[in-house]
Amino acid sequence: MTLGAMLRLWLPSAISVSLLNLELPVISLILAASNLAASADYGLALSTFMFANAFVFPLCTLVVKERKRREVLVAAALLALTTFLLFNAAIAGWDAGRGGHLATLLHLFSFSLLAVALRRYLQGCCILAGETRPMSRASLLRVLISTLGCYLLVQQGWPVDLAAITALVAAAWLESLLLALLLWRRAIPWHAGHGAGYRSLLAPYGAAFLMTASALMSNLVVVLCLGRVEGGEVLLAYWPLTFGLLCVAIGTVLDLEGILLKILDQSPPQALRTFLLLQAGLPACLFLLLGLLLDHYALWPAGSRDLYLTWPFILGVALVAVLWVWRGERRARLLRANRLGPIHLSVPLALLTPLLLFHLLVIPNPGMLISLLIFALPIALELGGYLLTPRYPLPWQEKTEGA
Repeated sequence: MTLGAMLRLWLPSAISVSLLNLELPVISLILAASNLAASADYGLALSTFMFANAFVFPLCTLVVKERKRREVLVAAALLALTTFLLFNAAIAGWDAGRGGHLATLLHLFSFSLLAVALRRYLQGCCILAGETRPMSRASLLRVLISTLGCYLLVQQGWPVDLAAITALVAAAWLESLLLALLLWRRAIPWHAGHGAGYRSLLAPYGAAFLMTASALMSNLVVVLCLGRVEGGEVLLAYWPLTFGLLCVAIGTVLDLEGILLKILDQSPPQALRTFLLLQAGLPACLFLLLGLLLDHYALWPAGSRDLYLTWPFILGVALVAVLWVWRGERRARLLRANRLGPIHLSVPLALLTPLLLFHLLVIPNPGMLISLLIFALPIALELGGYLLTPRYPLPWQEKTEGA
């Protein structure tokens, strides 16, 4: 696979993830402009839903890793349905006798779980087929429907939290159904052949789940660690903005492992290194571009411009990106070689070590960079665990050694 082919495979996926990264901030702005206090239930519902979402989000990586064999399709359907039923049962048990508005929102939100599971499964099929353009098209439709739908429902007098969740659920299903239609038009099958049975799916799913959990928990790790930093309350006030900017910057590489699993099996020699270097350098450029755009249109929150548009902070973003891409490449190698033990061990240790370190020590406040350093620490620790494992050869290296 040439460098151009790699970029064509990656770009629609990167656009899809980046668009979805913009969806929730835009909806939050719509709600805040309408009724900030009334959006509290929406925030709680969203946080709870994101936890449940973690169980179905790894399906894309699992589909690519296991070559969408029939057992993966059946297991994905059972996983989605089980998560949906358990989530609703837990809500019903918690809400027994309360009849709360939040429970109603959560029950409604739960229908997105099925749509997300379908989307992630179909995205894996797209990556395997080398047809990732449907992913960006479907995500663009989703973001347009969710943001415009939320705005119009609020204008019609709907409660802001109900308007947001209704728009998100409708948009999630439209995205998944459009993706299914585009796959059907391209004659991309949903499964291919049989494999080693259902038990063999447990280890790769566990690894993919831990990889997803590490991304979802990174925010919580930083918040808990900043509480142990002298003057950390000021940094905590800026952290939501920092995290939002960081997610936009690294959005192009957030879902890199699935793409790399496909690329590693296409015998890429020197082009792979160039591709990884481009991936590592792009987030810092995007962060700088975003910062300059915010500066040009005077959109920086008061006093924040001089904190973020500095070379040390931009270089910190570049460091995070390099570590993220390097870790993604190591993860993909381990997944391809079916050596999942290092992932099962390294992810929990990488998340728990910073919490233990900052619990035992009181860290002096070195400024805004401490937030980036805490965010980068679990990535670096996990990567360090992978660097201690053997470097498993790629297909083209195996052929060279065999010759």
